[in-house]
Amino acid sequence: MDKPPTLADVARLAGVSVPTASRALNPGVRGKNSGSPELRRRVVDAARALGYAVNPAAQTTKGGRARTVALLVSDIEDFGSATMISGVMHAAEKRGVSVAVRTTLDDPLRELELLTVLRGERHRAVVIATARTTDMRREQALEAQLRTLDDHGTRVVIVGDSGLDFPAVTVDNHEAGRLLAGALARSGKRRFAILAAPSIEITSRDRAQGFLEGLAEHDIAVPESDVIHHAFSRDGGYAAIDQLGDRVGQLDVIAAMSDAMAVGAIARLRELGLESPRDVEVTGFDHVPMLGDVLPRFSTVEVPLEAFGEAALSLALDDERPRSGSRIALRATPIVHGEPIRR
Repeated sequence: MDKPPTLADVARLAGVSVPTASRALNPGVRGKNSGSPELRRRVVDAARALGYAVNPAAQTTKGGRARTVALLVSDIEDFGSATMISGVMHAAEKRGVSVAVRTTLDDPLRELELLTVLRGERHRAVVIATARTTDMRREQALEAQLRTLDDHGTRVVIVGDSGLDFPAVTVDNHEAGRLLAGALARSGKRRFAILAAPSIEITSRDRAQGFLEGLAEHDIAVPESDVIHHAFSRDGGYAAIDQLGDRVGQLDVIAAMSDAMAVGAIARLRELGLESPRDVEVTGFDHVPMLGDVLPRFSTVEVPLEAFGEAALSLALDDERPRSGSRIALRATPIVHGEPIRR
């Protein structure tokens, strides 16, 4: 051919109409369910034979929406965020859309600025997977931005518990923390410290409160001085060990409210000549797969981070527009010394 192939050329070779060829190559939210497998094969084979490629930048949905969803996370380097990003991307690929990832660096002003930019990009949906807080001014400012996006036709989904009245994917962090603490207490552990994010962060707060409740059921109290609040990250866990000071040697368990914090704590303990779990056991929360490979008896909570992607895009893109406040609740599974706790 002396010019680039067109969609009409593909349709002619496949023996279908142009709209049918378009639906097969640009399946939208129905993904691989658009048309019969045989029809899609004919169209895809024709496109391949002609060298035709879809131009994603030129593809828009009804109403001028881009064939994309935006995902906001706090930190792209965080283990949990990386797993969640993978889940959203897999779910998006099934639906024939792309994902634009943005990081807020846990900066509320940057978060608002990014949402303003996303409004102009006209994504089909925005998934908010950043840390939600009890700071009412911050949450009200965020809600105003999200309400504008929603009013302009962009669907909004929140990942995690919050006071925001949008469709959300949640997990019971409080109950999972309670079960993990109870299992550790039954294994004979009595002296605990807790490493958590700043108390305004809802996810960490729920995990820590559940953990303390689980210990209290076994008559174990944790002194306030041994509940350390630091950044919800590897560096935060590292720094938290120094705040515990000489008390580290008196502990049975240092319970980090994220696997990332646990990694930092283990690294700092090793510099101090202490090994986990030989000298003091460090536990986590999230169940990052690679940690299980390196520490097969590591205690943590398996949060279905990758499943958040499928659930969030189901709310955002599938079928009818979800009602404000719709929820998909996923289950977290405590893992104690490498073994899941069955409920």
